[in-house]
Amino acid sequence: MVKPDYPLLTVLYLLRMKDVDAVQIVTQRGTRGRAVFGFSSLPKLVTLGPARFDRLLRGPCEEASDTLVSLSVEENLESLLETFNSSGLGVALVRGTGSDKRTGLVSLADVLRLYSSGAIHTDITTEDVGTRIFSLPRNTPIRRALQEMFRHSYRRIFLPGERTYVSDRGVMGYIFSPVVLEEIGNHPHEDILAAPLDEAEKETPLVVAPGTAVKMAALKLQGDRGGCLVTRGDKVITPWDVVMKPWLSGRLTIG
Repeated sequence: MVKPDYPLLTVLYLLRMKDVDAVQIVTQRGTRGRAVFGFSSLPKLVTLGPARFDRLLRGPCEEASDTLVSLSVEENLESLLETFNSSGLGVALVRGTGSDKRTGLVSLADVLRLYSSGAIHTDITTEDVGTRIFSLPRNTPIRRALQEMFRHSYRRIFLPGERTYVSDRGVMGYIFSPVVLEEIGNHPHEDILAAPLDEAEKETPLVVAPGTAVKMAALKLQGDRGGCLVTRGDKVITPWDVVMKPWLSGRLTIG
């Protein structure tokens, strides 16, 4: 948790290096209300020119924050999934009740683990929930690549000719590399997002058969926050696909 005037640059660095879903903002009224999310912060950076981009990065993190939806610890799993669906973000704040006022974040990564314990189940396969791979040329400017991510609601862009992709995490890793941070400091008016997509960090997904059970996909995704799978039929499967699509189709059994 950080104060509202904490520099956004430092908060985004924490998001990347600690590999967390959100950083909560502490106010005088407590910790509820707002947080900085990696994926939802990037659109704010893309809409700005280089000079304003630098100013936002070094300014208070509150300016790039979004509402952090919250639930009581006593609410059920369906309420949590509905919260994920309505906010479009796979993370929420859970509040304690009674004398226990502690709070904590719960995310899609936490829900994934319920497949292994049998608390949730579905009979559908990765072919049912996967999405066609979206790719762009490796020389595409990062700024344009991010715009395409937001337009299509994708968090990953694959590079043609190989099974690697650049995610929002990869872009953040690029922005916070020592070389780029030094460039921002020395030349604040240069557009660092004009660099080609190929310069961002790349990841290689696991490959699974098209008919793989969603439960098996969930087990493979556990422990790889923000990762994904691909099928031999060129479909990508994300934690959102594995949890939310079965639930939205009415084919997720809870309990």
